[in-house]
Amino acid sequence: MTRARIAIAPSIFTITLVIAVGLAGAIISYTHGQNAKNAELAATVLMDRALETIDLRISALVEPIDSTVRQSRFWLSLNEPPSYAGHPLRAHMVSLLREMPQASSVFVGFEQGDHYQVASAAHRTAEVMSDRGAPPDTAYQETVILRSGRAKPLALVRFLDAQGSILATRFTPENDYDPRGRPWYELARGTDEVVRTDVYHFAMSTKLGVSVARRFEQGVVGVDVTLDELTAFLDAVPQARDGVVALFHDDGRILTHSKLAPRDAAGDTDASGDRREKLEHLVTRLAGDPLLRALKVDVGGHAWLVRRNPVDLGGGAAENLVVAMPRAAVVGPIEDVSQRTFLVSLLIVLASIPLIWLVSRRISRPIHALGEAAERIGRFELDREIPSGSVIREVDLLQRAMERMRRSLSMFSLYAPKTLVRQLVASETPPVLGGERREVTVCFMDLENFTAMSSHLEPEEVMLRMSQYFERATQILQAHGATIDKYIGDSVMAFWNAPMATQDHPAKACAAALEIIAETSALTNGWVDAGDKRVRTRIGIHCGQAIIGNVGSSDRMNYTALGNTVNLASRLEGLNRDLGTSILVSADMKARLEGRFRFRSAGATAIKGYEEPVPVFELLEALPDDK
Repeated sequence: MTRARIAIAPSIFTITLVIAVGLAGAIISYTHGQNAKNAELAATVLMDRALETIDLRISALVEPIDSTVRQSRFWLSLNEPPSYAGHPLRAHMVSLLREMPQASSVFVGFEQGDHYQVASAAHRTAEVMSDRGAPPDTAYQETVILRSGRAKPLALVRFLDAQGSILATRFTPENDYDPRGRPWYELARGTDEVVRTDVYHFAMSTKLGVSVARRFEQGVVGVDVTLDELTAFLDAVPQARDGVVALFHDDGRILTHSKLAPRDAAGDTDASGDRREKLEHLVTRLAGDPLLRALKVDVGGHAWLVRRNPVDLGGGAAENLVVAMPRAAVVGPIEDVSQRTFLVSLLIVLASIPLIWLVSRRISRPIHALGEAAERIGRFELDREIPSGSVIREVDLLQRAMERMRRSLSMFSLYAPKTLVRQLVASETPPVLGGERREVTVCFMDLENFTAMSSHLEPEEVMLRMSQYFERATQILQAHGATIDKYIGDSVMAFWNAPMATQDHPAKACAAALEIIAETSALTNGWVDAGDKRVRTRIGIHCGQAIIGNVGSSDRMNYTALGNTVNLASRLEGLNRDLGTSILVSADMKARLEGRFRFRSAGATAIKGYEEPVPVFELLEALPDDK
């Protein structure tokens, strides 16, 4: 009888849905609101995030200006006073304003009273620019005040386009502006550090703002920042809708703040004066105790949630950033949640954990077993059968599919060198055409007189004898760490040290050759009938550099070794026929294994591909370890 199979997706969905609905129903039955404390905590977390966001945005606003002023001493031509034509720094100042849209102007005041400024038209109203005669395409205003060497200062204004080209020039004969009397100049001349002024009205734009400045040899360099940018930041904070966001000094002076007339739920607005009074009350409370970071403050008989952090507005001057919201706007109608609700919800969740765990284990156990089976198949370990029979249809289907794959690979492995495949998988060699240069030991084997002997045998007998011979020779080669490259008729090609690194591979190759001669002699001698020539194994071994990798086509590759090392090993195998030897090795092999194996010189022999005769040696036996 066929067992019913359950699809994994509906089963997990149904179980999860039942548990989720049960938990949700139980929790919702007991929790019909939120705890006020949790609501306050969530609100303060959001307020903290708002503080961090504002702090980051202020840093992004101020830090480039601080850095610009700090590096101003390295500006070329800075000490050169301005002239009627302007100043060599014009292009540089235009570039700075373009890169720092938050900056209102960049300026230089000199000890002789000269002044040079480039200001952004975007920070000035259209009416102001029109009153000063600015052309429509004006992007920047250049102001030049020349006082040194003159009885009366010369002042002019130039209007520049977005590229810094001059559009128009206007003289301002009534301008008696003297930079030496401005707050930024007086602060900067008293120190070598970057300074920042308090909020003041800019003389040339009438806007409120701060200046960041630093002195140099002939005067002071500065950058103006209006409070418009800061106010826009504060207004964008979500908490500003029902509460207030403000910047203030430690002494309680308010620097800037968000709008003070937020809408209530009915759409009505509070009076700005009332909101201003609440803000001043709040700031006075905070300024009176600078150590307070988070608290509730009574404002007009109502509790407010307050978060405060210090903020750096540049020039080393720090102010306070505060975010405050009425508690009523946060808590609302959810203050009746009780401790019993929390305990009941917790008990329900705890009671469900064993059930969820048992179900998860039931589902995951066969999948885990399949994962282990996939790992074994990946390592080409194909002997262990994969069980099937899961109650989940998809898992059972996967078990059967993997078992068919295991059987298919087991059959395929009979036609491919299983050891080589394992080594290639373990070495993570990519299956692509091409190779790498590597030192290998190459061995060629051949059965002498096997062709003549097999000419009068039945094909089945030839196949049986070859299978017996290759089975034993392959076992010996693999036992000594060899990679079987290919079987060519009655010949075998093998190599060591690829794809996996093999320690002492020349010695392993020689040991394998000696064992093959010893183990297969009895087998091949039994094949010889009366009058037949003796069948014997010939082996050639050489160690050297070769190209190891895949050759062939994109749909059929052979992992092999190529190069002079392979050719010499093949030639050495063939020389055994002429010299009457069994195992021939190169002089390089003999030099590497001197004292570990006994060799006999077979002379120097002319080998195809070599201009000079090549010395070859017959491998006789392995020497004891104590020699």
